Amino acid sequence: MRFVWNTFVKDWRRRWRNPVEILMWVGIPLIVGLLIALAFGGRSGPRPQAHVLVADNDDSFLSNLLVGAMSQEAAGGFIRAEAVGEQEGRSRMDKGAATALIVIPKGFSRSVLREEPASLVLVTNPSERILPGMVEEGLSIFVDGVFYVHRLIGEDLRSFADGPPAGSRTFPDESIAAFSTRVNRIADELKDYLSPLIIRLETSVDKKAGEDVSFGLLFLPSILFMAILFMAQGLSEDMWEERNRRTLRRVVFSPQPVAAFLLGKALAGAALIFIVSLVALSVGYGYLRLNPATMPAALLWVTLSGAMLATVMMVLQLFTTSQRAGNIVSLAVVFPLMLVGGSFFPFEAMPGWMAAVGTRTPNGWALQRLKDIVLDRGDTASLLVSFAIVIGVTALLLWVCAQRLKHGFAQG
Repeated sequence: MRFVWNTFVKDWRRRWRNPVEILMWVGIPLIVGLLIALAFGGRSGPRPQAHVLVADNDDSFLSNLLVGAMSQEAAGGFIRAEAVGEQEGRSRMDKGAATALIVIPKGFSRSVLREEPASLVLVTNPSERILPGMVEEGLSIFVDGVFYVHRLIGEDLRSFADGPPAGSRTFPDESIAAFSTRVNRIADELKDYLSPLIIRLETSVDKKAGEDVSFGLLFLPSILFMAILFMAQGLSEDMWEERNRRTLRRVVFSPQPVAAFLLGKALAGAALIFIVSLVALSVGYGYLRLNPATMPAALLWVTLSGAMLATVMMVLQLFTTSQRAGNIVSLAVVFPLMLVGGSFFPFEAMPGWMAAVGTRTPNGWALQRLKDIVLDRGDTASLLVSFAIVIGVTALLLWVCAQRLKHGFAQG
């Protein structure tokens, strides 16, 4: 154990003599995470909103009602209406400063109440594709609504179109009472269709399909394991450094077991992985407001699975013929693992066949287990089995490395 400890301390001190490398390892998940957060609009993600300019040349009760219906609150936050003059609106649309411009012509309210032809002018921004369609769809709903309202109370609306009688500012009480009575009767006739509704929508959550996970949470394990794979590749290259310094030859011919030397190096690498994971998970848990009770298990899992991936890279280095070949081979393995194993794209965004392959890669499998830990899903027994598998595979790979050192690699 003393030899293991001395190897650990030796590697630990050597790594900290090159702080730039450690800062790069720590910075990879932080910088990539920051860029993704900025690209997707922060913690809650972007919310599409159409900026609509409204030139109301009619300035009537009905036109004001239309503008109010398109306000931010009434439209669920997807449309932000701004009243402007027609010339100003067209000028701003020419500059691409809004999603759409709606021009309400004079006499619009009277034409609608009398069910006469009326035109709304809609000018859309060609540089936007989805939001102008939302505005156009909203106006089509308004047109359909006017049609059905006229089928029910069109006669009354036409009587109100010309305004109050001459010499009066309001409609006669008899007209208002008759209109209210008619509306009440129509509501009574339609109650069987409106209350209760003929169609009832019931929703349920498929627990097997997974919880409602934010996009940021999907990317947290992906970013972290991207950094871990880069670290594993960098740590494995140290075997060639040890060989060039003749350290491996002295270890093989010393009375100390080679396995103890490799265990010390693995522990030093795991300690560095622990530091990087601690920083990344602390930032991720704080930013995404995750349950802090799951963080210790997540930190332990990333550290152990990272050590396993580092030993995988170490095996690849030991079975190559030169340091350059080892670098090429390890990079040739790392990037496909990142692509298929969920580091570049979450499994939820992949085609089914690719996700099935990716979850069976070493890093993809570890990434899925981390996601289960963070989301606090899965039973304790399966989690313990996963920990046992990681420890067992790491021990087996270290034994393979020890055999390779004894039979050829250290003698080069």
